[in-house]
Amino acid sequence: MSLTSDEFKAVTSYSVAAIALLASPGPATVALAATGASFGLQRSLNFYFGIVVGLVPALASVAAGLFVVVRTVPFISKALLVLSVVYIFYLAVRIAMAPPLTHSGRVASPGFLAGFILGITNIKAYAVFAALFGGFSLGISWFWDVAIKAAICMGIIVIFDFLWLIVGSNMHRFFSHPVLNRAVNIGLAALMVIMVAWSLWKS
Repeated sequence: MSLTSDEFKAVTSYSVAAIALLASPGPATVALAATGASFGLQRSLNFYFGIVVGLVPALASVAAGLFVVVRTVPFISKALLVLSVVYIFYLAVRIAMAPPLTHSGRVASPGFLAGFILGITNIKAYAVFAALFGGFSLGISWFWDVAIKAAICMGIIVIFDFLWLIVGSNMHRFFSHPVLNRAVNIGLAALMVIMVAWSLWKS
């Protein structure tokens, strides 16, 4: 479809806002950087793919309006919140306890399932998707409005989540020293916990 000048401006404004919100530090992006730093790029790819795939149903539920319905059911909403917080704490502990580079092959890195669970329970993602879908109007038909917004969000997630993983994996080479490795791992794990607390406070 072709866009008018005003519609193109609306899409551009939406894209800028989506990048600012989705590419900023959060539980999933920090987890990707921490996993890449602890286990390297190659061993963290399945975790990355899991997060991306896990965010698809999260995005779809918001786009379809199901997330609004879920938020009105206290039990389901609280269960999702608890699951998300507990799982991120679990991943933070795994990252904090990851061994030095020379021994990291002995410990299994978070895989696809771990990433999928983190993606589908990511409390920040639901809040961001809700803000982006509800706070912007592209001035076009409902179908194209939803389709373009969803495509932009997923494109940003695929690109910027991978960049976070690369940033973390580039730190991997410095992790051969046991003391430095432990300090950085604990620092990254603590940052994950801080991001969860920040997301809870903002929501």
